[in-house]
Amino acid sequence: MRILRKAFARRKTGEVDIYVEIDLDSQGFEVETEDLFFKHMLETFAKHSSVKLKIRAFGDDIHHVIEDTAIALGSAISRALGDKRGIVRFGNSIVPMDDALAICGLDLSGRGYFVIEGDIEENYVHFFDTLCRNSGMNVHIQVKGFNSHHKVEACFKAFALAFKTAKEVVGDDFVSVKGVLD
Repeated sequence: MRILRKAFARRKTGEVDIYVEIDLDSQGFEVETEDLFFKHMLETFAKHSSVKLKIRAFGDDIHHVIEDTAIALGSAISRALGDKRGIVRFGNSIVPMDDALAICGLDLSGRGYFVIEGDIEENYVHFFDTLCRNSGMNVHIQVKGFNSHHKVEACFKAFALAFKTAKEVVGDDFVSVKGVLD
C-alpha cells in the first residue's frame, strides 16, 4: 500500500494570507502572488523538483509574503514527507545559468539548517533559511555569478533538483543507522 505524500498548510496573520498544497508524487503548479519574480521562483521549484504545488500568497509587503510562504511550504513539505521511510534522503545538483552557477547539497535529515556561500538578494536567503528550519531540511548552497536574477534562479533550480532526488521513495527502510530520520 502506497502512502499518499500530500499536505497543505495555511498561514493567516495580520500581515499575510498564505495557502500551500504540495503533492510529492504528482506534477504541476498553480501559483498566485503579486510579485512576479517570486511567482517564477516558486513555479521553478515545482517544475524542477517534480512536485504538484498550489500556492496563494498575499500580504502587506514582499518580505512578509516570502517569509511566511517559506514557513507554510516548509511545514507542508515536512508533513508530506511523513516519517521519511524509504526515501533516498540525500540529493545534490550543479546548475549553470548563463553567468551564474549554483551547487546544492541537501539532506532530509529532519534537522533544519541552511548555509549559503555567495550572495543573493536577502529576501531569498531568508526564504531558504526559513524553509529549511520549518521543513527539517539541511541545505548547503554555493553560488557565484554577476546577474542577481540568474544567481537566485540557479539556486532555486539546484535546490529543486537536489530535493527531487532526496524525496524519492526507493525502499522501505530508513537511510540512517539510528533507524529514524528526525
